[in-house]
Amino acid sequence: MKYDWSNAGEEWSQPWGNSEAQWRYTILPRIAPYLPAKTILEIAPGFGRWTHFLRDYCRQLWVVDRAADCIEACRRRFASDARVRCFANDGHSLSMIPDNSVDFVFSFDSFVHMQPDIVEAYLREFAKKLKLGGSGFVHHSNLAQYSNSARRFLPRACKNRLIKMKILDWEHHRNPDMSSELFGDLCKRYALHCVTQEL
Repeated sequence: MKYDWSNAGEEWSQPWGNSEAQWRYTILPRIAPYLPAKTILEIAPGFGRWTHFLRDYCRQLWVVDRAADCIEACRRRFASDARVRCFANDGHSLSMIPDNSVDFVFSFDSFVHMQPDIVEAYLREFAKKLKLGGSGFVHHSNLAQYSNSARRFLPRACKNRLIKMKILDWEHHRNPDMSSELFGDLCKRYALHCVTQEL
């Protein structure tokens, strides 16, 4: 199913008011210690909701997405900004990015949907693309942590009713097979140090 980008992803920031408020009060405080960074790599930028802010914190911003329509939207939106370069990929490799060239990797609202094998493929790439001492911020699913939760065994109709009653929260299409523990283990596999995680 193709996503309707008519709101350019802004709809996901509505609980904060808009993307600027979400950036300023939720995201930036978490990544500020790593900024500015000479070169930033953003994975799955969508229509550039976070690219718009990230570009002010670097000399070079590479954005990579497997969705050609997203990359085309970013190319149009940031055409006048020489700092931003946009690339379409196959959804897991970063061959267009030079090895040992990235100071900071960023992805928000995208890794939460990815299968563990795709997450692993990207982490393997990050290990090659990051400079020594480089860092990253990756927003990923932790739904596997709750694989034994009673909600996993509820019939869909019952689950939807409880969500409408605000007894259960939406899962927001998060990947049910990824957890914070698995993400940390995958980082170790590729000599990446997972400094901290928020659950």
